[in-house]
Amino acid sequence: MNFDKLFESKPIQMLQELGGKMQSNKIFSSISGGMMGTMNLILAGAVFSIISMLLNISGILETTDPVYQWLQLPYNMTMGVVGLAASFGVAYSYTKNLEMKGEVANGFVSMFLFMMVCAPVQQVTLADGSTKSMLDTSFLGGSGMFTAMIMAILVVRIIKFFQDHHIALKMPDSVPPFLSDSFATLIPLLANIVLWLGLNTLLQNVMGANIPAAIMGILSIPLNALVSGPGMIVIVFIAMLFWSVGIHGTMIAYMVIMPVMMQAYGVNAELVASGADPVFNPVFLFGAAACCGGTGNTLPLAVHFLHAKSEQCRAIGKASVVPAIFNISEPIVFGAPIMFNPILCIPFILNAVIMTAIFYAGFMVGFFQPPHVLIMTALPVILQEFLQSLAWQNCLLPVIGFVLGFLIYAPFVKMYDKQCLANETASE
Repeated sequence: MNFDKLFESKPIQMLQELGGKMQSNKIFSSISGGMMGTMNLILAGAVFSIISMLLNISGILETTDPVYQWLQLPYNMTMGVVGLAASFGVAYSYTKNLEMKGEVANGFVSMFLFMMVCAPVQQVTLADGSTKSMLDTSFLGGSGMFTAMIMAILVVRIIKFFQDHHIALKMPDSVPPFLSDSFATLIPLLANIVLWLGLNTLLQNVMGANIPAAIMGILSIPLNALVSGPGMIVIVFIAMLFWSVGIHGTMIAYMVIMPVMMQAYGVNAELVASGADPVFNPVFLFGAAACCGGTGNTLPLAVHFLHAKSEQCRAIGKASVVPAIFNISEPIVFGAPIMFNPILCIPFILNAVIMTAIFYAGFMVGFFQPPHVLIMTALPVILQEFLQSLAWQNCLLPVIGFVLGFLIYAPFVKMYDKQCLANETASE
């Protein structure tokens, strides 16, 4: 394939222009910058997840072992609150891009409001009659990421509106600056609280769900009628499309397919236990979208980045290749980033959809074997497919995924690397 002619073609040039416009857009660049700020958290959590995973696979630790749970704690407190971290990072970055003062303060305001609607303090009565204050952390991680980004942008815009129109409590000149600045931010803070608390309360009364739950519920509606063979390909496409705009597409898809998946695995487990062969269910196809490097099959992308010319791409490749081997894709999804990046979104979606179609075709001709062991944690490439089905044929799926992904990502990585290299050269 002549890549030079491909890059000079009109569709590719339009794609590059779109990517450039999105990178220069203050909202998209703020989201990208805010997500880049979560990289250290994600990588640190991935290290502990890999260690605990290896100890569990080797039989040294069970998942119920206190040491295993201790090793998982850093992962839970990094990936488990990555949405909260993003709420600060995006607000900080957007404040800076708008050339406003108070980046840190706005970041904290965004975090506070995100916590208020996603994880309010609740009084829970225990079995012994005592009460405890607890937080529901369901939406503080990746499932609340989209809500965090939306809220961060809108919170900062509301603050800017009050600043631009000089709506603030003004104190006498004799008041120290740190006190007068605090009072100056009080009105926009109260306005934000009233807005988000009111909207959250309205949704809870009308839909029985808070803001992030309502968003997830609305987005899951189109997926409900698609649990079939061709339908699963559509579900994978929609899930990857959601990921491309910062929504946790896997979580939304699981809201629809999880009941079917649990039942399908249960049926197959009983069949295998009785000596019968497991049966195919379309819901099994969803795993093909994450068989080689996690969501979007990102291991070949990480390998491409290792050999890139730009420092940015090489750094992301070094940081993400080991997690990708263990089917952890967050470092590269958030680090490249793939979100709001049309150059990388296209192969990200295309790769997952084609692999799902290949998996479906393999099942239809009887080559791939239906799984019967439900594994809800990420395991290394190839090992996960084998343990789920105990069939050697299924081990070929990630191999096919790597070769296919390497070919699909190649022209787009070259294009993105060229763009990153040009930006690095211009900034020198």
